[in-house]
Amino acid sequence: MQKPSDPQTTLSKPAATLAAASDLADSQRDPRVTTDDLLAELRKISAWADLQRKLTKWLLIFLAILVPVVIGIFMLMDRDLKSNDDSTVPSHQPDWYEVDRNVRLGDFEKAIAMGEQLVLKTPQYFEAHERLAKAYLAGGNLDKAKEHFAEAFRLFPSEENEKLLNAIEKRIKADRP
Repeated sequence: MQKPSDPQTTLSKPAATLAAASDLADSQRDPRVTTDDLLAELRKISAWADLQRKLTKWLLIFLAILVPVVIGIFMLMDRDLKSNDDSTVPSHQPDWYEVDRNVRLGDFEKAIAMGEQLVLKTPQYFEAHERLAKAYLAGGNLDKAKEHFAEAFRLFPSEENEKLLNAIEKRIKADRP
C-alpha cells in the first residue's frame, strides 16, 4: 500500500512543477512588453515628433520673417550712411587754384573772399598768406597786401619773402609822397 505522504508528494510534484512553470512564465513576461506598454511608448514618441515638427515650423517662420527684416534694416542703414556722407561733404570747396584763377580772370573780390576763408582754415601756412597778398596786390589794396606779405615772411623767413615784402613797401612809398 501507499503511504499517505506518497500521494502528497505525487501531488506536490505536479504542483511544484506548476509553480516552477508559473515562475518561469512570470520571468518570461517581465521582458515581454505588453500591448499597453507598447502603445504608451508609441504615444510618447508621437508626442515628441509632433513637438519637433511644431518647433521646426515656428523656427522656420521666425527665420523667414527675421532674415528679410535684418536685410532691410542693413539696407536702410547703408542708405542713411551714404546720404550722410553726401551731406557732410559740400559739393564745392574753394581752393587756392580757384583763387589764382579768379585773380587771372580779374575777379579780385571773389578771389580775396575765397582766400580769406582759406587763410582762416590754415593760418600758419605761409604760402596761403603769400597768395592772398598777391590777390590783394592785384586788386589794388596795398596795405592788406603788405600785411599778408609780412605774415608770410614772419611764418617763413626766406629771401624770396623778404624781397616781396621790400618790393611792396617800396611801392607803397612810391604811391604816397
